Amino acid sequence: MAGLYTRPLFFLCALVLVSGNASAQAPWKPQRPVELIVGSAAGNSNDLMLRLIAQVSQEKRLLEVPMNVMNKPGGGNTIAWNYLNQHASDGHYLMMANLNLSVGHLTGTTTFSYRDFTPVCLLYDEYVVFVVRNESPIRTGRDLLDRLKKDPTSLSLSFSSVAGGANHIAAGLAFKAAGIDVKKVRAVVFDSAGKAITAALGGHVDVVSASASSAVSHLKAGTVRVIGISAPSRIGGVFADVPTFREMGANTSFSNYRGLIAGKTLPANQLAFWEQYFANLDKDPIWRAHLDKNEWEPNYTSSRDTRKYWDELDAQMRSTLDDLGLLKKGG
Repeated sequence: MAGLYTRPLFFLCALVLVSGNASAQAPWKPQRPVELIVGSAAGNSNDLMLRLIAQVSQEKRLLEVPMNVMNKPGGGNTIAWNYLNQHASDGHYLMMANLNLSVGHLTGTTTFSYRDFTPVCLLYDEYVVFVVRNESPIRTGRDLLDRLKKDPTSLSLSFSSVAGGANHIAAGLAFKAAGIDVKKVRAVVFDSAGKAITAALGGHVDVVSASASSAVSHLKAGTVRVIGISAPSRIGGVFADVPTFREMGANTSFSNYRGLIAGKTLPANQLAFWEQYFANLDKDPIWRAHLDKNEWEPNYTSSRDTRKYWDELDAQMRSTLDDLGLLKKGG
């Protein structure tokens, strides 16, 4: 009797296996609201990027479900990264990715690295600017560098959202290239660029190193002056008259990437959905208009190419952070 059931049972098992494999590769799309996570408070360029993604998605009806931005500041993104990986296999949770993902483990501010997540894509690059309040005695970028050359402790530099992050690195590269002892510059860290700029407006800090988009509204309102930008050459728009670091006497340029990551074990079909979604977003004219408005440089990169870029960047950041005295021991 046992033999009578052997063949049907074999084929039943095979059918289950085949069905399971097919299911694993079946197309996927979000079935409930998507959380867009940012590891800083509202008001900075990371937060702005996600809100624009949600806005365009709603306006163009790119998804059948809403996108909600979740701010989880603290710990140099560690709180947000930990939250994301609590949903490691769920494509309903995505997070903003920037240079902090590539350097935090090198500076010792977190144990997370880019290897702990699934790269979804890169979307664009952004430059960093130096901002002072209108009443500041620092009139130009050269004034800033000259003063810090004489006394690196004479001015306070503020930035978000973590020491050794993109805004800190950009300033450090410029200062080092200008012959300033960057390790002696007084640094003040805020959890958002908005708070850093507010502190400068109140006279509590001297200079802010921030993403270019964070300064746009203040610059248009006439409450601040932007005295330098990390672009390789002058850019247009509201920053057309802003000199580059190189023009200021610091032969360096720098840009910070912006993209999306998901949990470490995101299934392939969910990754495929989001790669295609953001590839389509990259071509959307409304999205491109937002990039132009904020002086963001489009640079869509697939998941595989993003991982390759991050691997190459890791070696570069180790060298740069070591030069700036920010690389942790054993890093």
